[in-house]
Amino acid sequence: MVPSYDSSAKNDEQLDPQLEAAHRVAVQDDANPPNRAWAEAERTEPMHLRNILTSEQIDELLKQVSAKDVWPRGSKGSNPTTTKTKSDGTASTDNGKQPPPPPLASSSSSSVSQSSSDKIRKHYNRPGLCPELRSVAHHLAWTDDHVVLYMHTDNWFVRTLPKFWLRIRGAMESRPWMNGVIPELDDTFYGAATEEEERHCQSMMDHVRCIELHHYSPGGGLFTPGHRDTGSSLTMSILLSDPDNVVGGDFVTYGAGGVPVAHKMAQGDAILFHSEKLHNISTVTSGVRQSLVVELWP
Repeated sequence: MVPSYDSSAKNDEQLDPQLEAAHRVAVQDDANPPNRAWAEAERTEPMHLRNILTSEQIDELLKQVSAKDVWPRGSKGSNPTTTKTKSDGTASTDNGKQPPPPPLASSSSSSVSQSSSDKIRKHYNRPGLCPELRSVAHHLAWTDDHVVLYMHTDNWFVRTLPKFWLRIRGAMESRPWMNGVIPELDDTFYGAATEEEERHCQSMMDHVRCIELHHYSPGGGLFTPGHRDTGSSLTMSILLSDPDNVVGGDFVTYGAGGVPVAHKMAQGDAILFHSEKLHNISTVTSGVRQSLVVELWP
């Protein structure tokens, strides 16, 4: 569990043709940074955190997500630019992020209203959606081979898997100078008894922009040139799938000169990085890539 620059990252492999446009943007931005914030983000090195989640924890997470009628299996709509409001009341442009719909089941009941069920069922069979993804819990299909589930809706992830959340949120406090120690929040932090602890816990949640579950089937990836988690400050991407069962789907950042760097991760490993650092996912050619993404904002 040593947080460090990913020594297993590869930059000598043949570039994924789907990332050629993204590579050109990375080279261009390296030579002429669009703004100071992005230039500073590119100078930071992503950290490879090992064993953030065990295989047993990942199985439990996917089991909870797949529970009947807890989450939808798709919804209609594009992904327009939206505005989300921070806890201090200020608005922040949220480019390319769809505001998450509510889960089908409320926090107090597993029952599903007929109208909600009908609405979800109506848009269940998205034309062209890859067969491997049709039964996967998701709010939106970014493409026919990439779906996303917003698990921060109604604080579902934190309420359902509090110990997992404490581990993940603690790991996001990791820094290179910690010499391999991954901070973990104390169990008493969740469900705090005192008002002060409760305010502390709420403050922690106020900085969570999103907790997302991504599935990429063959042909899928994140190819968008110039992709950054604009507006967020820190992002963690945890690989949930077993890399032995997936071909492709590498997490890619860009080094000096815009050189692409593919980070080789084991199941349960995470990449922690400055949110405004360029990043992509190379094409999945076999299997289904699953990842958990958490973004924090100021």
